[in-house]
Amino acid sequence: MEIKGRIFPLSIMGLVLLFSIIHLGVSIGIIGSFRKYGDFFRPQIGLCGFNIAISIFGLVTSIVGAFSIMTDSPKIGKVVFGLAGAVGIMAIASLVTAIIINAKSLGFVSTRFMSSMNAYASDSDAQDRIDMFQTKYECCGSHTWLDWANVKLVAPSNTTTTTVTTTTTGTMTSTTTTTTTTTTTAAAAVKNAKRNVDAVSNNFHQQDSVSLTNLVRQKRQTVGTYGDIYGLPLSYGVTFPYSCCTSEATTVSDATITYCVSNQNNAVNHFYTDGCLKSLDTIAGNQAMGFGIINSFLAVLAFVAMPIVWNSSTTFV
Repeated sequence: MEIKGRIFPLSIMGLVLLFSIIHLGVSIGIIGSFRKYGDFFRPQIGLCGFNIAISIFGLVTSIVGAFSIMTDSPKIGKVVFGLAGAVGIMAIASLVTAIIINAKSLGFVSTRFMSSMNAYASDSDAQDRIDMFQTKYECCGSHTWLDWANVKLVAPSNTTTTTVTTTTTGTMTSTTTTTTTTTTTAAAAVKNAKRNVDAVSNNFHQQDSVSLTNLVRQKRQTVGTYGDIYGLPLSYGVTFPYSCCTSEATTVSDATITYCVSNQNNAVNHFYTDGCLKSLDTIAGNQAMGFGIINSFLAVLAFVAMPIVWNSSTTFV
């Protein structure tokens, strides 16, 4: 075969080699970057393993195919024909799988993330996954930070009160110091807050003599935005991991876990209000889209290469 006749076949093999290298790099990169999140992206990581196999087949096909074209070897050309067909079929299979995974990714990542949230208090692996993801993407909970209210984490809060009593008898003076330590939890605080809200509500209905104008004015003064939710009372507190909170937040710790409470010390704490599901779905979707684009090009190039190497093999028999 003349040099001009080899340019196009070699270009095709060069493109197969290029996309195979890109495919291999993307697959290894995804495994290395997202394996630490456990089963959040398990389908995507599983597909990466299959794509690594495709990449290896593509590398072998391009290298052996280029050698076949340069040497005009019919036997090697027939082998490359089979390898190229295998690469094309595998790339199409990976493309279809990526589309299916992308269609189901939202439900899958949501279920897996919520499962890790529910196991947070008792499973150290779940703690690591949740904390790494929430810290990395500055999010809290699945759909919203209020999702942690359903997990019912309990953060200890110790309050110490010291009372000094001085007693004078004749010329003798004695001083007694009493220290009382009260331990409350976020769950108890929420119950007390609810009880206070109910009491305020009952008192509100009893004040028949208050004018409608004053009531509207009072409501406007007390209702505000808390956690990006308009009208949520500050008395409603949610306990979540420290990874939900910013560096300015106030945190509390027990023996093993650091928490922060949304209304720590009766004030709005510094925490992320956006849920993590949006980031989870975006990552999963981008991975599937990347696989789809690469596999589409690789499949087309593999099928284009098949007749090229086949014609070369039959011309020089």
